[in-house]
Amino acid sequence: MRHTWRWFGPDDPVTLAHVRQAGATGVVTALHHLNDGRAWPREEIERRRAEVEAAGLVWSVVESIIVHEEIKTRTGDWRERIDAYCRSVRAVGAAGIRTVCYNFMAITDWTRTDLDY
Repeated sequence: MRHTWRWFGPDDPVTLAHVRQAGATGVVTALHHLNDGRAWPREEIERRRAEVEAAGLVWSVVESIIVHEEIKTRTGDWRERIDAYCRSVRAVGAAGIRTVCYNFMAITDWTRTDLDY
């Protein structure tokens, strides 16, 4: 079992050093700056993985490669969005990341959750 921590990338106020200090050995993260339905380039995946590994951690789970609204509603360029999603999954797999979580809530995403409750 691996102790992982959700990390929202370089702009997260919780640094990778904080994650290690908390006892985690890995992170669950994504390429948040590419959260628009395009395929994740291998170079970007490798850059993020290198950043995580430089902090002494492992990028063990991707959350999430966006499931674009056009896929959920089967509108617009939904077929190209599916192809881009598949390319992203293959690219993270090639980088050694074996677990991909995703959010398939149509339109509302996390707005249904009251985070201050």
